[in-house]
Amino acid sequence: MIEFGERALETFAKVNDNVEKLEENYDLYNSVLMSLVQLGENANLVSEEIKEKYQGINWNKHRRNRNFYVHVYGAVNIRRLGEYLHKDVPELVENLKMIERKVR
Repeated sequence: MIEFGERALETFAKVNDNVEKLEENYDLYNSVLMSLVQLGENANLVSEEIKEKYQGINWNKHRRNRNFYVHVYGAVNIRRLGEYLHKDVPELVENLKMIERKVR
């Protein structure tokens, strides 16, 4: 999940974290959404033990976003996508890195 979150953020950075510019660049837009789809897909693989232990992470949000991006691809609200990329994804990546350090 960390890798996919970081990939989405790195790609987003190529348009200076500007969601309107992202929307204008088909390849980068698709790359970001595919990384977010993979991030959400991997949220399904997180053990119940980890989910229970780290309830501060909204695991369902990432799974729901994955489902939305896959099934309603053409109707992605660009403003909400921007909010997700600016706030939720960096927060998730940092939380996952913290969990990774604790587990090792």
